[in-house]
Amino acid sequence: MTTETVAEAVSEKRPSDIERRRVPRVRKPFIAVLALLFFFGPAFAFVLGARPQQIENRKLAEFPSISAGWKFFPEFATWATDHLPLRAQAVRANTAVSEKIFREPPSYGSDNDGTTGVAGIASGPSTSSGGQDVVYPKVIQGTDGWLYFGDDVSRLCQPTQSVAATMHRLHRLADAVTASGRRFVLAVAPDKSDVFPQHMPADYAGKDCVAKRRAAFWKALADDPPAGYLDVHSAILAEQKRIGGSVYRANDTHWGPLGAAVYAQALADRLDPSLAQDTHVVVSGTVQEHGDLANLIGERRYDTVPEVVLRRDGVSPVGRASLAFPEMPYSPQTFTATSTAAPLFTPKTLILGDSFSSASGPMLGPYFAHATLLHEETTGPYPQAVAKLMVDNDVVVVEIVERAIASGRSAFISDASLAAITTALAANPR
Repeated sequence: MTTETVAEAVSEKRPSDIERRRVPRVRKPFIAVLALLFFFGPAFAFVLGARPQQIENRKLAEFPSISAGWKFFPEFATWATDHLPLRAQAVRANTAVSEKIFREPPSYGSDNDGTTGVAGIASGPSTSSGGQDVVYPKVIQGTDGWLYFGDDVSRLCQPTQSVAATMHRLHRLADAVTASGRRFVLAVAPDKSDVFPQHMPADYAGKDCVAKRRAAFWKALADDPPAGYLDVHSAILAEQKRIGGSVYRANDTHWGPLGAAVYAQALADRLDPSLAQDTHVVVSGTVQEHGDLANLIGERRYDTVPEVVLRRDGVSPVGRASLAFPEMPYSPQTFTATSTAAPLFTPKTLILGDSFSSASGPMLGPYFAHATLLHEETTGPYPQAVAKLMVDNDVVVVEIVERAIASGRSAFISDASLAAITTALAANPR
């Protein structure tokens, strides 16, 4: 999708006194009321009980530390935006006005990692790897009402390191875990725009550079995979070919229940093929699920997806009502289960995942006797704590979305994270 800039001629002729007198005086108090609502509306809403809502595919930003130096100011701006009461309602209202009155998608400013606004033209350009100014929308509006996450494109077109450097770091991570006597599994959840691009627009910003980066990344993984690499990409493509459609959702960036079942079963088979015993995957009707990409353009849309249930005979949760894992937490949580029939994976397992693991929680939970969950993003601020968790477990499973790892942006492979993990595991072999 290309964006054309239209230059408008602006007259510098000043209005006459007569023209100025024709402006209705009622506009001034009206504008004053609007200004008061703009500046103090959120505060009034907070007093009345309104609270900030998470409308993006990440947790709300935390208040920055004064010790952050100059980084405090942009981080404070992000925090203030996230915690603004009525933010979700404002996004929906702006979308309605933009689409119904101006007949175009809404435009928002860029986020703090250099990617740009929601669903339309950003307020400023980003720079691609080719050195040209490129506008990357936060949400790409595809055909037949499908939405795609703009970060699928912008992040791969603006990588932080080469594919070779990324692969080298993944090998360091895998080797550190396996050399310590622990098992390691690495799963890359493919971007929706990668495995189901059928509804992507014919042209869009970054089309060429994202294709090149993706091809190079997946080729590198296939040619020289790190120890423990689990090829979820091929498994997803095979399932989509079988059903003749997508396992991803039209209004969401994640796979639906079918995709979650594919990932969970592939992981279980890698850990222990006997886990397939007394396991049943049943599709029973459909279910309505809310889409996170629709949130980003201020709309409330639902996807109708197959209702998939993964049953494992005789498996029961311990200390909780359901076998399903919750969303990936930002502090470690451990879950246990017992079984009188279907075998469980008994080694202590650390699952470090992102929102794709969260979407797979109902499918993953029934397989593990003892599993600790943690969001992989915590590795950035707390590498030592994550390294200690690895030390405390027998198996380490890392699931990370394509756009994060193929761009080289993941904190998991930063110098600080790799140093902490390598040192801790080497000092505590199994």
